[in-house]
Amino acid sequence: MKGSPSVNHPRFRAVTNWIFLRGAGGEGRPRIIPPRTVFPEVRALEAVYPAVQAEVDALLSRTSIPTYGTFDPVRAAQVSEDWRLYYAYMYGRPNELARKDCPALLDFAMSTPNVVNAFISILDPGVGLPAHRDPYAGVLRYHLGLRIPKDNPPRIRLDRDYYTWREGEGTVLDVSFEHEVENHSDEPRVIVIVDFRRPMGPFADLLNRYCLRLKQKWAPQFVEASKYDVMHS
Repeated sequence: MKGSPSVNHPRFRAVTNWIFLRGAGGEGRPRIIPPRTVFPEVRALEAVYPAVQAEVDALLSRTSIPTYGTFDPVRAAQVSEDWRLYYAYMYGRPNELARKDCPALLDFAMSTPNVVNAFISILDPGVGLPAHRDPYAGVLRYHLGLRIPKDNPPRIRLDRDYYTWREGEGTVLDVSFEHEVENHSDEPRVIVIVDFRRPMGPFADLLNRYCLRLKQKWAPQFVEASKYDVMHS
């Protein structure tokens, strides 16, 4: 399948996003959120942080991680074709290579019911993501710093707020707000990203689960792209 989960069914997505964000507090909802207030399950991942960091270091030392355009050329043209990503888990489907490459991350994703996606994100020096919004408001995004440049560390602008990554520190971002980032340092910024279902009321949560099931058809496109690049690097 060639296409993008970011642009399919725009009218339906606009309605569902309105429902999700209205229930979340509208424009007054927080931009940057302490993880354990909305995603207490992440304690299990943070408890194995040294293992996750070591696994990702080993993966990056032996393979070339594909760029966003490999997975989703439509969205990459809008955001960044140079952003490098390794999908361990996408819409409920595991990348089988992740069982060897990053088992601690994959085990967490597969054992945590509200996790939607889990992947490794690399921003190389000079690479940035221009101002954009995530097109689907049914998820919140957890970031965990793995390798963060010590000199001039990158930071993300989320609407009017800013966050600077730190190794071993996690945060939750509501990326339905406009956000942007650029790596002005001389080293890559490496983080783990985990998307999880936005906590909402019963009706909105049921609708969210239904929408996410519809998105599962895109999982092979992302998972297979990760496999291909890793196997042929």
